[in-house]
Amino acid sequence: MGLACLLLLALSFASCKKENPISEDPYAGGKVALGIKFTSEVSDTEQVNGATQITFEVTGLMPFKDQVKFYINDTEASITKVTDKTITVLFPVGASTGGTTLIVGDQIYFGPAYRVEGKVEVDATFAANTSFASIRQVLPLPNGNLVMVGSFVNYMAAATTKKPINNIVLTNSNGFITSGFSTGKGANGAISSILRLANGQFMVGGTLTNYNNRTGMNSITRLNTNGSLDSSFVEVVGKTSDHSYDTVATFNGGVLGFVNKVFNYNNSIYVVGSFNNYAEFFYERSTRDNKVVGYTKLNNLLKMNMNGKMDSSYNFNVATNLPYVAGNGPISDALMQSDGKIILVGSFTTYQGLNSNRITRIGTNGLVDATYPSGTGADDAITAITYSATSGKYLVAGAFSNYNGFATKGLVMLNTDGTVDKSLALKTIEGGSISKAFQLKNGKILVFGSFKKYDGIIRQGFMVLNPNGSLAAGYNNTGKFQGIVSDVYESTDIFGNPTALIAGTISLFDNQQVSGAVRISLKP
Repeated sequence: MGLACLLLLALSFASCKKENPISEDPYAGGKVALGIKFTSEVSDTEQVNGATQITFEVTGLMPFKDQVKFYINDTEASITKVTDKTITVLFPVGASTGGTTLIVGDQIYFGPAYRVEGKVEVDATFAANTSFASIRQVLPLPNGNLVMVGSFVNYMAAATTKKPINNIVLTNSNGFITSGFSTGKGANGAISSILRLANGQFMVGGTLTNYNNRTGMNSITRLNTNGSLDSSFVEVVGKTSDHSYDTVATFNGGVLGFVNKVFNYNNSIYVVGSFNNYAEFFYERSTRDNKVVGYTKLNNLLKMNMNGKMDSSYNFNVATNLPYVAGNGPISDALMQSDGKIILVGSFTTYQGLNSNRITRIGTNGLVDATYPSGTGADDAITAITYSATSGKYLVAGAFSNYNGFATKGLVMLNTDGTVDKSLALKTIEGGSISKAFQLKNGKILVFGSFKKYDGIIRQGFMVLNPNGSLAAGYNNTGKFQGIVSDVYESTDIFGNPTALIAGTISLFDNQQVSGAVRISLKP
């Protein structure tokens, strides 16, 4: 019996071994660890014969000292010395803030971040918003305060049930929430554009149809000086009698669609966006719960009087009772000139039936201005246009490679009359595109996008150029930028140096997490 059990047990083991063979070491054949290790997050920087030398604490390098390569933010650095515990490198020309990387053969070791000191830095005096926000515009007020609008339901984690923050907030000059606004529940949709009228009131546009629980608006409305809705008491049809009353928005005019920009010129309101109808309410035929809305076909461009009534002489053919033909592609941005003419940019190639390759100018009559010298325009989409009142120049950014016969990848400077200023000669851009550019009063140009390199130098989404297109020395020290910029507001710090408040859907600046807005200072 015992012998039989023993035999059976032996057969069982043999069977198991046959059916489930023990595999070889699953890690066999892997790369042998080299024993290299960064031992400190701190580096030592010193000037030697006019060159910047940086020493990092690393162990295990000596056996491989002739195989080592070292990078600062993806820019290779020359190695001057390797010891048992350190590696010393020369700071590479053009390098910017970022991580360090050590490569031996095909093995990579990630080291500490290295911060490059330069003329651009995040302004620590500006509020750091900890709540997600997409800020579309920053409007400075005469008293120094700022009105920020966009798509957000909180700001600096200050929103409460009793005091919500929805798409509009008043801050002081440093971005901290301040008193003075009575927005109530705010807007129920994004606000993409805001302007201040001569009497201190505001016009806002976006996707809102409700403000502080008051209706009577279609993507645009007017606010009082304290941020409350400009409202009126109107007579409507009652349920049990012929008369009843309701409180609605005073400004009775809007659009069926999305408002991108709102402008004011000669006591008229101009609206640019993605819409196909003008809308107005007929309260005399409405009840409190059911408002009657009248629609008039109109495309992308609208002029109204200060009460919201559509101006049928603008972008509208009275003879046919139809709007003029819209562009065959979306409008991405718009600017109003001092004479009331509006420059439109986007992805369209025709506008009002005329050839208009991604840019056109609309005259004060609402028709394409044939005198605007855009020529062949851009060969691909234009995403943004900005204007510097100091230099009198426009900056046009996008995905194009050619503008009116001038070869330029993603950025072109235009004179006041719309002709190309060829003094801005862009260098080679790699790894992405330019989405927006802004010229400071001192002439330097802030450039944003998804690019990775400029003129062979690592620049991750943000760079500062001279007016001729070269990288501004000392101003390109910052690390990675990530986001889409909607607005830039220039001011000065207490020392008189320029600052730029950058707003948009932004998540990273100089490798630091931000939300919606960040202010940078630019030292001389």
